[in-house]
Amino acid sequence: MNRHPVGSARFCGSRRDGSAPTALSAPLTWGQQAIWRPLTWYGENAHYFNIRRVVAVPTGRTAEQVEAALGALLSRHEALRTLFRETGQGPVQEVLPEGTLPVPRHEAGPDGADAVADRLLGELGGRAFRHAEELPVRCALVLEQGRPACVVLVFSHLGADYSGSQEALRDLRELLAGRASPAPAWQPVDQARFEAEGVGAARGAAALEYWRRTLRRVPPAMFPIPPEDDRPDRFVKLRLDSPAAAVATTLLADRCQVSTGTVLLAATAAVLGAYTGHGTAVLQLIAANRHDERSRRLVAAMAQDALFAQDVARGTFDDLVRGTFLTGMNAYRFAQYDPAAMDEVLEEARTESGGRLRLVCYFNDKRMLDRWEDLPGTDGSAESLRALTEKTEVTLAGTWERQDSAFFVSTGYAPGSCLLHLLADTALIPRPEVERLLRAFETLLVDAATGTVELGSYSLRPS
Repeated sequence: MNRHPVGSARFCGSRRDGSAPTALSAPLTWGQQAIWRPLTWYGENAHYFNIRRVVAVPTGRTAEQVEAALGALLSRHEALRTLFRETGQGPVQEVLPEGTLPVPRHEAGPDGADAVADRLLGELGGRAFRHAEELPVRCALVLEQGRPACVVLVFSHLGADYSGSQEALRDLRELLAGRASPAPAWQPVDQARFEAEGVGAARGAAALEYWRRTLRRVPPAMFPIPPEDDRPDRFVKLRLDSPAAAVATTLLADRCQVSTGTVLLAATAAVLGAYTGHGTAVLQLIAANRHDERSRRLVAAMAQDALFAQDVARGTFDDLVRGTFLTGMNAYRFAQYDPAAMDEVLEEARTESGGRLRLVCYFNDKRMLDRWEDLPGTDGSAESLRALTEKTEVTLAGTWERQDSAFFVSTGYAPGSCLLHLLADTALIPRPEVERLLRAFETLLVDAATGTVELGSYSLRPS
């Protein structure tokens, strides 16, 4: 991999009235505050949250044109040219009116552009951002025989969440193609002002009341307080790769007339309740909080936690799936709030529970597509799905010394297989039990798709 002279992407914003660019400053939005906290908690290990992407460059573009497109991208989206600082009044966002972003150039050579891009993703994404002095995006340009092949981008989660990064990539592809839709008018500074008063503030107050009301009627903790444990591999993430689960989930979604994401959330609630012995499963969901055109186009951190509490002790699994749809919609409805005000709600709930409140269980469906595009063919029978389970694999996806969750189920996407990750605290869920729980997802989905699963008799209590 040969390194060329470093290029740069020049950006220059403009005020809403079209006048000369000026610096802007505002408190963090609620979504920015929500991710600021874990980023601060993880410290140097906050690179865990970095979003890494590669964008192909259309044939015929020069390096200078690519850099101009990157500069236009930062000019259009204030979050990508913002510094984030801690002050005596709390963290603030400071939008730079103009400047440059370094764009190192790398010649692929015999390794090929894909291999070089992979190495650069690891290099650029493997360290935490210094938000007070560094823009929340890093990039590099990969060349093949001197011509641009692809752009490597790493976003800080403080600059863009998953949905925001997708919007930025869509914009960049259009800019590289020589076209662009009108620049978004709504920016993070506008969002911060919206949340401070009027409709935005009222939405936050309603969410706080929903959480307060819900926490009073659910188990304060799904797991007990764990013992002291400082092993470097205390937290483990395993991945289930199951074509059978994808087919079964699709059959259930069709039968219950819901999304496959709803089925997977229902399965997570059922497995969690069956393992812990609680009749109500309490999970936090990652809510995108993009409900209208202006928020959907906003490149920023908007995601916050939603509180989901579902009865998993009665009825059939199909009943649970249908109930999960309604409960999930309600949870997502009340997922925008001031994190500082939420601290007071949680402290109140913690006091009322005698100090036992611990919200450490999560579900996050990260797929951009709800349906699998290349499912294996089966006749839908129990025999054919169970035969398909022979292709299931469980692999290690990572280990950590510390995490801020005890049970975190997330999805990945493959065209013909259900990818489920379970991150678990092995001080609470022994390592062999983590794999047992992942395989329990597949068994539950297959059994429910081809028969009736009664929740009252469904148990996964530790052996």
